[in-house]
Amino acid sequence: MKYVLGIILTIIVIGGIAGLLHLYRVSAKNKKEMAQYADKSAEVTNNLGKVLVVYYSLTGHTKDIAEKIAAKTNADLFEIKTKEPYPTGAKLYTMAKKEIKNKQYPAIEAVPNVTDYDVIFVGAPVWWYTMAPPLFTVLEQVDFQGKKVVPFSTQGSNIGKFFEDFAATAKNATVLQRADFNNMDKKYDKQVEAKIADWINGL
Repeated sequence: MKYVLGIILTIIVIGGIAGLLHLYRVSAKNKKEMAQYADKSAEVTNNLGKVLVVYYSLTGHTKDIAEKIAAKTNADLFEIKTKEPYPTGAKLYTMAKKEIKNKQYPAIEAVPNVTDYDVIFVGAPVWWYTMAPPLFTVLEQVDFQGKKVVPFSTQGSNIGKFFEDFAATAKNATVLQRADFNNMDKKYDKQVEAKIADWINGL
């Protein structure tokens, strides 16, 4: 019995150490990336015309980035909302994994009308190494014929196949340069603003 408990304890300790090492690596990576934008301007000089920012956000990270993009491009905002709310905790991860695996994406309250816009930014969090299921729903229902579409993601650390799946699903879109944003501490807000501006100015 003691032997079994010892093995279990060892597994728990190793798992904890691995988790801490991962967090350390992510923190170091974020710090290094943000250092690149410490002295850069947060001003946008690129006029993109009429802009729409479409986003799905569950925890608020993607919403924060979407609002920053909208503020810099004088854009309209469209939030993707599911008809039924997602559960919390472990049930959320199980449900999202099942939706992605079975390609059975959630119903949403409304689909954005992209007709009157020159450029459409579209973003969501990374779930299970791809797009959050509500974004799949939107991309399957919207025809981006003749539109410039700019994808962006938010994530803990790994973008997975988010952008490959985006390009494969966004019908008839002319997909421009993407950007991904790790979920940053508020102390990096200025650098995140500069990263967004640098990205938009390069489109």
